[in-house]
Amino acid sequence: MSLAVFSTGSRQGDARAPGALARLLRSKKLPIHFACGEQIHDIGVMIVPHLTSAKKFKKTDGFLTDQAGQPLAIFTADCVPIFVTADRERIVGLLHGGWRGIRKGILARAARILRQKWGIGASEITAWAGPHIGPCCFEVQWDVARYFPRTRRRFRDRWKIDLAGALRQQAARLGVRWMSKTGFEGCTMHQSRFYSYRRNRMPKRQVSVIMKRDPS
Repeated sequence: MSLAVFSTGSRQGDARAPGALARLLRSKKLPIHFACGEQIHDIGVMIVPHLTSAKKFKKTDGFLTDQAGQPLAIFTADCVPIFVTADRERIVGLLHGGWRGIRKGILARAARILRQKWGIGASEITAWAGPHIGPCCFEVQWDVARYFPRTRRRFRDRWKIDLAGALRQQAARLGVRWMSKTGFEGCTMHQSRFYSYRRNRMPKRQVSVIMKRDPS
């Protein structure tokens, strides 16, 4: 089974603009009936059936599907897009990893659903991060840093947090395989090829997409 997996950047324009994602998918010769979510910085993960038109799921920050030809999409501008495959790519998923969702365990929620719905164990799950704000630039105060004791470091009167590092540690505790070198990683804040809310305070977003291709 082959996958369609990509993340855009600022060169492709605001992926959240009306019609933009459909045009992008069409340009890549992919179906345009994508699933996206309200992205409320929580851990709601939806099992997506085969859709006949694009759908935005309320109160949802992640998706899993076993349906070939069903694109899943997450919009980000500093948060971590978390790609997931399971059982030799029989299942694919995409999660929105803001600091709140990471703290609450969105990766663990996805792993639990994979086990309960499809009987897939953690050792059969692979996850990796797309473009996100790096530990070089994610500065926070103690109200956030206190939730990340293993991946925080002091920086003057504030703290810097490694969100992908926190996910990697969570994956290790769960028994999930975490891929660190994927070609997607990079800091959105100090690389202008990505949108960054912290850098520009604008609503524009890049998109990450995963889809299991139809074997036919």
